[in-house]
Amino acid sequence: MEKTQELTINVITRWDADAARMLYEHFYGALVSYGMRILQDRESAEDVVQDTMAALWERKTVLPNNAALKAYLYNSVRNKCLSLLRRQRSESLDPLAMSKYEEFRVTDDGNEQFFPEEVYRQLFLMIDQMPPRQREVFLMAMEGKKNKEISEALGIAIETVRTNKKRAMAFLKKNLDKEALGLLVVILKSFSFFS
Repeated sequence: MEKTQELTINVITRWDADAARMLYEHFYGALVSYGMRILQDRESAEDVVQDTMAALWERKTVLPNNAALKAYLYNSVRNKCLSLLRRQRSESLDPLAMSKYEEFRVTDDGNEQFFPEEVYRQLFLMIDQMPPRQREVFLMAMEGKKNKEISEALGIAIETVRTNKKRAMAFLKKNLDKEALGLLVVILKSFSFFS
């Protein structure tokens, strides 16, 4: 199975090794990011996401479409994170604090509600399609590394770093929708990506 094959409910409900790999590739990073936003701890967020994916796999949960799959995954992670926080604090969480972690929703017309982690997921799927060096440079820049640091770490010229960053941005502009691209620009500005 090719990595670029589209993730669909039909692919997932085959419940085979390729489906498991695709599910992981398409959702793991975004779900961990979402869990970290709630828990403020990467290791705990990773545990929650692994538990969520394992539960989906063990139960072979029947879902009607991709939107339902996304809703199931994000809402399961949200609920497990909030339960973990409750157990850690041995008290109930303030309803106002809980409300900032919205549920993933699908509107009546079938469109998905804006959800930052879903935009991140789309972004990282596109980043995975970049040539290896370009991807490596881009991810290091997203981590906040300066051109000189990237150049030294990879043993390439600073101009090569700049060229790879420009090509990566051109690729993303061509392939991301406006919402995802807008979020990307905000993220990159916070990391001084454009300097």
